[in-house]
Amino acid sequence: MNFSVRELESLRPRLRDGLRFTVQEQGAERVCVIEDPVSSRFFRVGFDEYRFFRSLDGSEPVAVLLARLARDSSGEGFSESEAMQMLRWLNDNHLLATESDRKTEDRTEAQRVFSRAATWLNPLVLRVPLARPDRFFARLAQLLRPVLGGFGFLVWLGVLLLAGSQLAVEWPRFRTGFEGILARDNWLWLLVVWVGLKVFHEFGHGVFCRHFGASVREIGAIFVLFLPMGYVDATASLGLASRWRRIAVACAGVYVELFIAAIAALFWAHTPNGPTATILHNAVVMGSVVTLFFNANPLMRFDGYYVLSDLAGLPNLATRARSWLSRTAGWLLLGAKSLRPERPHGARDWFIALYAVAAWLWQLLVFGGLLFGASALLRGGGVLFAVIAALLWASAPLLTIAREFSGWMRSGVGASRRFFVRGAVLLGLVATLLFTPYHKSVVAAGVVEFRDTRILRTECPGFADRILVHDGDLVEAGDLLVELRNDEATSEFAQARLELAAQRRRARYSYTRGEIADYQAEQSRVDSMAKVVQEKQAFVATLQIRAPIAGRVTSRTLERSTGAFFERGAEVLRIGDHRDREVKVAVGQDAEPHFRAAGASSSPAYVDVRVEGRDGDPFPGVLNHLDDQASHHPPHEALTASIGGPLPVRRVPAMREEAEHYELAEPYFEARVLLSVEGLPYLADGELARVKFRSPRSVTLFSEIQTAFTRWVRKYGGG
Repeated sequence: MNFSVRELESLRPRLRDGLRFTVQEQGAERVCVIEDPVSSRFFRVGFDEYRFFRSLDGSEPVAVLLARLARDSSGEGFSESEAMQMLRWLNDNHLLATESDRKTEDRTEAQRVFSRAATWLNPLVLRVPLARPDRFFARLAQLLRPVLGGFGFLVWLGVLLLAGSQLAVEWPRFRTGFEGILARDNWLWLLVVWVGLKVFHEFGHGVFCRHFGASVREIGAIFVLFLPMGYVDATASLGLASRWRRIAVACAGVYVELFIAAIAALFWAHTPNGPTATILHNAVVMGSVVTLFFNANPLMRFDGYYVLSDLAGLPNLATRARSWLSRTAGWLLLGAKSLRPERPHGARDWFIALYAVAAWLWQLLVFGGLLFGASALLRGGGVLFAVIAALLWASAPLLTIAREFSGWMRSGVGASRRFFVRGAVLLGLVATLLFTPYHKSVVAAGVVEFRDTRILRTECPGFADRILVHDGDLVEAGDLLVELRNDEATSEFAQARLELAAQRRRARYSYTRGEIADYQAEQSRVDSMAKVVQEKQAFVATLQIRAPIAGRVTSRTLERSTGAFFERGAEVLRIGDHRDREVKVAVGQDAEPHFRAAGASSSPAYVDVRVEGRDGDPFPGVLNHLDDQASHHPPHEALTASIGGPLPVRRVPAMREEAEHYELAEPYFEARVLLSVEGLPYLADGELARVKFRSPRSVTLFSEIQTAFTRWVRKYGGG
C-alpha cells in the first residue's frame, strides 16, 4: 500500500481490529502504548499521534480528520507530509487496514510469506520459538524477590568492584589470555560458556519482567552464524507505566551476565593457568566485553536500544530513524521535493537524524563482519555460505525498499529515469572507492646495525673484572676488550697443570728404572692429561675477550657491567664494521607481499629510512634481503616490547635446560636494508628506525579491509 499527498482528500484508512491502547504518564508528557495481540508486539507513540490514530475508523477522509484535529488543537495539528509519514508507519507495522481489492491482499500476503521464508532459510539468523514460560517466570520471580531490589544491587555492585580490583592486579596475565581466544581448540569451551551465559541473560529479562507485573509471552532460541542464543519475549514490559522499570527489564540480561563475569573473575584470579583458568577467562570476556559490545549497544535493537529510547523519551526511535533515512534516500535518488525531509529543528530531531545514520553504518559494519567471519572461520565453503546468507538476509529489506520506491514512482513522486541514473552514479562511486587500485605506502620497524657485526659472547662464565673499552670506541683486530674473572676455572687449570707435572715425573722414574711396560702406561696418561690441560688453558684464555675484527664497539650496558656476572653464551658486546651500515627490519605478514614485490623488481628497491630522534630528511637505503620464512625470533632485541621496542612479545616458559625467555607474539620476516655511506652521520648500533616505501604492488580498499579482518581473525583465532 502506498500513499501520496494528493490522495488525502479521498483516502479513508482505518486501524486493524483488536488493537489495544494504553495511555501512560511520563512526567509532564503523555504517551500511548499500542499492543498488537496477534503479533505480540508493542509500540509507543506520542499522545498527539494517538489521537490521530484513534480517529482512523474508515468513515472520513484523512484531510477531514486533519482539519478537525487542527481545529480541536487551536491550529496546532499535523501537516499533510507528517500525516503521510504516520500512515506509512502504520502500514509498515501492519497496524492499518484499508479497502483494497483481492489482488492487493494476495500480493501483500505473498510478500509476507516470502519475507518469513527468507528469515527461516537464512543461515545467519534463525529464530526458533520453544515455549510459553509465563507461569515459570512468575514462580521464579516470587522466589528471587529478596535479591531483586536494593539489597541485591548493593551485593552486585560490591562483587563487581572486588572483581575489578582483582583484574587490575592480574592484568598482564589476563591480557595474555586474549591470545588465541578464538583458536579452534577453544571453540567448544567458548560455545559452552556462551550458551550458559545467554540462558542466564534471558532468564534475567524474564524474571525482572514478571517481577514488575508484565507477562512473558514466549521463550526460544535464535541462531546467529550457527551460534546459539536465547531470547525471551519481554515486549510486554513496554506497557509498564514506569520508565525506570522498563529500563530495569531491558538491563536485566546485561546485569546478570556482568555478575556472572565478576564471579568468574574472582575464581580466575586464584586459579593457575590451565583448562579451568581458560574457561573462567572465557566467561569473564563473554560476560563483560562481548555482552556490553552487542547487547548494550543502542545502535541495534537489543537491550541498549530500549534503554536509550526510554532515556531519550523517544518511543519507536528505530522506526522514526528508519523512516527519516528512507525518505532522505528517496529524496536523494528520486529528486522529489515532496519526499524531502524537513530540516531538524530541535535537539530531538537532530538526535533522530544522527541516530539513523549511525545505526545504518553500524548495521552495515556488523553485516560485513559476519560475512567476513563466515568466510574466514569456516574457510573453503565459507565464501559460498557467506554469499548465500547475504542474499537471504538482505532479500526482505531490499524487497521492502524496492516496493516503497516503486510505489513512490507509480504515484508520480519522482521519475524512474532519475532514480536509475542517480542509483547507477551512487553504485559507481561506491565501486570506484572500493575497487580502484592504488599503490600504498608500506612502513615497517627496524634497527640500525653495522653490516658486518660480530656478537662477542662468553665461553667461560665469569665476573667482569676489567672493561677496557667504551660504547662507540674504534678498535683493531686482536685488541683486548674485556677481562673476566673465574677463580674456579683458573684454580682447576692450575690444579691440572700440577697433576700433569707429577705424572711426567712418574713417567721419567719408570723410564730410568728400565720398566718399559710401566713407562708406556705412564706416558699414555701424560698425553691424556696434557690434552686436558690444553683444553682448560684454552677455556681460561677466553676470559680475555679480544676483538676478532677492526671496527666500532657497540653496547649500551657495557659501562655498567663492571663486576657483573656473565653466564656462558651471554652477549658481552658487539663489534661492527663502521664503514657499512644496514637496518634489520621486522616485516609483518601483511607487509611481506609488498616487500617481496619490491625485492623482485629488476631495478633497485629504494626505501626511506627515518631514525627515531633524528630530525631532517630520511636516509636513503636499498632493500637487500628478505627471509623466505617468518619466525617468532626477533631480528634484533631492541625491537621487542620487553625493552621498549614496538613489537609485542610473549613469555615462553622454561623447558628442561632452557631458561625462560621472550619471543615475538606474531611471526615476522626479517629484511635487511643497506644504507648509503655518502653523507651518512654516525649512527649507533641499536637505534630504532622506520623503513618506508611505495609498494609496486597495487591494492584496493576492499582488499585492504579483507586483509585487516583476516589478520584479526588469525591473531585471535590462533593461526
